[in-house]
Amino acid sequence: MSNKQLIYKLLRNAGITEAGALGILGNWQAESGCEPNRLQNDFSSYRTASKDYTARVMSGVISRDQFARDQKGYGLAQWTYFNFQTGQGRKLNLYDFWKKSGKALDDVTMQVAFALHELTTEGQYAKLLALLKTTNDIYTATDQVCRVFEQPYYCNVDERVKNAKEIAAEIDLSGTAVVEENATTQEAPGTDDEGIPIPQTWPPRVIDVHCSGWPEIWLLQAILKCRGFNTLIDGIWGSALTDKVKQFQEAHGLDADGAVGPMSWKRLGLSAEVFQK
Repeated sequence: MSNKQLIYKLLRNAGITEAGALGILGNWQAESGCEPNRLQNDFSSYRTASKDYTARVMSGVISRDQFARDQKGYGLAQWTYFNFQTGQGRKLNLYDFWKKSGKALDDVTMQVAFALHELTTEGQYAKLLALLKTTNDIYTATDQVCRVFEQPYYCNVDERVKNAKEIAAEIDLSGTAVVEENATTQEAPGTDDEGIPIPQTWPPRVIDVHCSGWPEIWLLQAILKCRGFNTLIDGIWGSALTDKVKQFQEAHGLDADGAVGPMSWKRLGLSAEVFQK
């Protein structure tokens, strides 16, 4: 499955419209070619610099601080920004999100989940996220992702819209088809008959507010709803879901830390035998 097809599926599973997903893809095509290991200004055929940079970060040769401060765009969205006065930045947040995910730094699903995490938890993106979940206009979606989320030095919106439309013609918009035989990326999670993602690992992984877009979120939301803790089933972990998780944990004598690990999964109804395997 191609990176673009996988990204599209993950975005659509998170409740973003077809036009919204294509708007994001059009921007990421301009930023990185939709390559999760892409390092800024690496135009080599084999992406040697990108692969080397990724390997050095994952091995610890490039430290967390160096990764956050080096001002080199990285990944699908070319995350770069760092505030030297506050010591905070998007690339630093990407690093921390990656470390908690248990996945590779250049894993497509991890980076899409991080982008969704930014959209759902950062206040400056609230209106953008609302737009992406409702719009049917590719131009508007692409324009706003460019101006609000990406904020490049030069907002070449027309080029990004062109990318979005080309991608729309390239991939299967039902989100199910494998369109490139030679694509090098992880497979997307499987889905049930209603299109709900199915976790690839069992027992489910430890999840928390940093994991929006993971299939385990859908499972958690569905079980909580069945247990009387009414919540949306949309695959997105927002503040309301955190509150529901803490309420459930308190009701069952668990530490109300908002993270769902083995004990919480067990109390949610999974048998002890599952966790002894």
